[in-house]
Amino acid sequence: MINKVLKLSLKKLRDFTVNNFREKILSEIIVKIILKYSNNKETIKIVDYGAGFEAKIAFCVYDILKKKYKIDVKIYCYDLYSLDDLKILNQNKDIIFFNIKDLNFDNTKYDFCLISDVLHHIGVNKTSELKNLINNLQNKTEYILIKDHFIYGFFSRMTLITMEFLGNYFKKNVNVATRFFDKSSFNYLLKLTNSEIVEEILNIQCYQSYFLFMSNPKLHFIYLIKKFK
Repeated sequence: MINKVLKLSLKKLRDFTVNNFREKILSEIIVKIILKYSNNKETIKIVDYGAGFEAKIAFCVYDILKKKYKIDVKIYCYDLYSLDDLKILNQNKDIIFFNIKDLNFDNTKYDFCLISDVLHHIGVNKTSELKNLINNLQNKTEYILIKDHFIYGFFSRMTLITMEFLGNYFKKNVNVATRFFDKSSFNYLLKLTNSEIVEEILNIQCYQSYFLFMSNPKLHFIYLIKKFK
């Protein structure tokens, strides 16, 4: 009972203070990248790996591309959804939800793949698993956009652990991560996956300044990668 009350309280606190600020900022950056590298395609297909149960970024990206730029866009969201979840979530013919196991049987060729704050939840030390995941996704898509965190020492790690607890403790099937990439370990992973860095965006202001040290933009990055031909 106490645990449920704590989770609900944290969710209400996050919703009140953050209010989709993070998702809007990231979505605007993601859309700019998509427009830059989509080669003016009339239809853009996106796979969102680990989209989450609210899939806020997927919906924000869809709204910007569809309403502002009048682009035909299809987004396929994969996560640990149950059958009941899928019945509730699948209400939009352009944003389709699947259980993550179904990705193995998906032969669709995508233009872009989004992996937003997912890799560190899988485990930055699980190099082989991360390598296999990225390689698998690279076989399905032209480009991969990876949003994640960089640490620079003890204080930044403690900051991210605090943010993880406040942001994810109340979420279903999401662990509170305690380990994160530094630039060296992330670049090593990209080297293992034979990935080319097409573009990197550092120092992203994902949270309002009144969060003080937790609003440090150095903690956030987006890399656009593709497989070396």
